[in-house]
Amino acid sequence: MGKKIYLLVLFVVFASFVLTNSNVFSDAGGRTGRTRKTSSTGCSCHSLSSAISGAITTGGNDTVTAGQTYTFTLTITMPSGSGGYGVNIAAKTGILAIISGQGLKLSGTELTHSSAITYSNPKVITFKYTAPAVAGTDTIYANVDRGYSGAWSFVPNKGVKVKLATGLINNETPVKYYLSQNFPNPFNPVTKVNYGVLKASNVKITVFDLLGKNVATLVNGYQTAGNYYTMFDASKYSSGIYYYKIEAGDFVEVKKMSLIK
Repeated sequence: MGKKIYLLVLFVVFASFVLTNSNVFSDAGGRTGRTRKTSSTGCSCHSLSSAISGAITTGGNDTVTAGQTYTFTLTITMPSGSGGYGVNIAAKTGILAIISGQGLKLSGTELTHSSAITYSNPKVITFKYTAPAVAGTDTIYANVDRGYSGAWSFVPNKGVKVKLATGLINNETPVKYYLSQNFPNPFNPVTKVNYGVLKASNVKITVFDLLGKNVATLVNGYQTAGNYYTMFDASKYSSGIYYYKIEAGDFVEVKKMSLIK
């Protein structure tokens, strides 16, 4: 009987040590699936509280270019309390990645802490975000917490607008105006079009369907001489044949492309 009591006392002491030393911060291995992206939101082992708050900032990149990678910031604020921070960051469509030294790890498609994140107020954590390949909108979600039995809170969702890339390949003057065949072709749902501007002029590139209806304007503005590209996102259009036309100075050309879904 005495031996059983002794073992029980040892177990209680050990359990107390574990709780005291390993649970003084948020879930040690991190946890995902707790943001507003999913239905399993929040945290059952913390109290929902405005004492801790956070904000996602994009460094002025609220409009991002499809397929491009950016550095975003999660700032956590909590004046008092105990224990380290825990986080969960998710994106609706884009791809997240860690930056070394930020205390984060990638778990599936989401970011969470690899161990308790050292407390400071405010705490600034940076991470990488790669925009989806198609135009539209995306959302970045997060929640933050502090201390194993402390407080947690949702971070306000951060919306970003995704635009397709249109840019300069090089500023070498081409020998003539040109409009290249889109690539890939057939395509689904995004394709790229290269074109050349012989001399500074207003440039307009439009897409229209078999009935001649204008479905998209890809470029419309003044451009200096050079070689350019633009992208066409047809995710909201039906399969079929489309035409695209360039108007630059006195140059006009039309080509055909095929969307297959």
